[in-house]
Parts: sequence; structure tokens; C-alpha cells
Amino acid sequence: MRWRRKQRPWLHALALAWTTLQGIAAAEPAPPTRGQAPQIARDQWKDCEFNLQVIGCIDKHGPDGLHLIWKDGLRMDYQTTQQEQEGVDAILKDRLGGFWRREVMIQGNVTLTNLGNGNRIMIPLRLTCRPPLKGYVGYCSY
Repeated sequence: MRWRRKQRPWLHALALAWTTLQGIAAAEPAPPTRGQAPQIARDQWKDCEFNLQVIGCIDKHGPDGLHLIWKDGLRMDYQTTQQEQEGVDAILKDRLGGFWRREVMIQGNVTLTNLGNGNRIMIPLRLTCRPPLKGYVGYCSY
């Protein structure tokens, strides 16, 4: 004897409506709650490194070189003396006369190595996410 399930067309319509509503609910973000602050980076300082010591910096890259502002107040300009070519890193000259080799890593971070004394500067590609301050939500957004 073959068992037959009773046909219920309304059940199919209900399942289709439920699935559609679930898809819409998942696709639309929840409305912002009252008083919720936007997600922003805490500051514009990147966690750069000078000889493996983390120091905040702001970098501005241009076609003719690089400008660095360090959180401790120092500023330095680096002018391109040799453009980057395939297999050869760019060479920059600072305003004090030092020569630096610029390497762009695969993830986008930049490393400058002083050819005279071996000092090394690492500049990350992205801002560093920090825990939120009072009144802020999230960590940061780009």
C-alpha cells in the first residue's frame, strides 16, 4: 500500500512567503538606534616603525617622493632619485643627504632602509584599528 500525503497548496505559498521575508531581513541592515555614533578610526596616525620601535606617523606618497610626519614632531621629506623598475627598488634621498631603498611589500606596506647606516622604517598600508573611545562604536572602518 502506497502512502500519500495530502496536498496542501496553502502550505507551499506560506513557505515561499517565509523564505522571501527571511531573505529581505538578512539583506537589509537594521535601522540605526537612537544616539549611535558612526564607526570611525580613532585618529589618522598609522603605527609605523623605526628600527622596530612603533611610532605613530602620517605618510603622503607622491610621484616625486614621500613626506613623513612623526607623532613625536619630526618631519622628513624623501625625494626620489632612482625610479622603481622591474627587479630594482626605488632609491630616495632625505633632506639630510641620506639614501634610502624603498621596498613595497606584497600586502602594500612600505619599508625604507638607509643604505649608509641600516636604519629601517616600516609604513603600514592601512590605519590601525583601536578599541573605541567612550561614545564610539566598533573599531574603525575604511
